[in-house]
Amino acid sequence: MNKIDALLDVLSKIYQLLVLVHHNSPHGSPLYDEDPPMSRQQVKDYLGISESTYKRKVREGVLRPRKLPGGDRFFKSQLLGEYRESRRRGRL
Repeated sequence: MNKIDALLDVLSKIYQLLVLVHHNSPHGSPLYDEDPPMSRQQVKDYLGISESTYKRKVREGVLRPRKLPGGDRFFKSQLLGEYRESRRRGRL
């Protein structure tokens, strides 16, 4: 990875952190209140999937977490298709 790619990666992570901090403030956006970030465990519980299934879906690109310090983060709005699939398969 060259220096520009590394710098862009760091800037992207800083931006994601700033967005999370802004939305966690008491005067965050109303949209955020309706779509809070979910941890890895919350996603597995929400979708009714195991750890191995979670890892496989991330590896295949079906689930695309935001990689942040402290763990992966998702938003429910990103998981709507997978939630429907879980219901169809009878996991929920």
